Amino acid sequence: MIQRCIDPSVISGIINHPKVYDFLTDDNIKNHIPVIHPSIIYLVDETKQGVIRVDPMNSISCYVHIATTPTMWGNGHKFVKDAIEWGFKNTQYLKIVAIVPVYNKETLKLVRDVGFKEEGICTRSFLKNWKLHDQIIFGLNKGDMSCL
Repeated sequence: MIQRCIDPSVISGIINHPKVYDFLTDDNIKNHIPVIHPSIIYLVDETKQGVIRVDPMNSISCYVHIATTPTMWGNGHKFVKDAIEWGFKNTQYLKIVAIVPVYNKETLKLVRDVGFKEEGICTRSFLKNWKLHDQIIFGLNKGDMSCL
């Protein structure tokens, strides 16, 4: 079951997990502190092993940031699909955008598997190990939900 979360300790516990944090952050970020704000939605699963941050782009589109702890690695598809369904049902958003660094193969596979389509490349836009990496821009429209 997906639920909205406003508890910074739950959110940071997932994002700042030692095996998760390195996948999510660039070289200049030292510690993630969740921003609790009415326009930002955090969705967690019932086990509190996964979190999706939803940020508005405009009135009908949002960005998502996905983080799961190692206990969910390899089987996070249901969590992501359930969160997408929750988002389309409970918000005004018609389009979800995810931006994934090209080196993050696991997340690239996950977003493709749950139905996101590649929409572009943001070149040299992520600093990891002091090297600039491209990021792939993915999108999923509410009308595409039949693929889930």
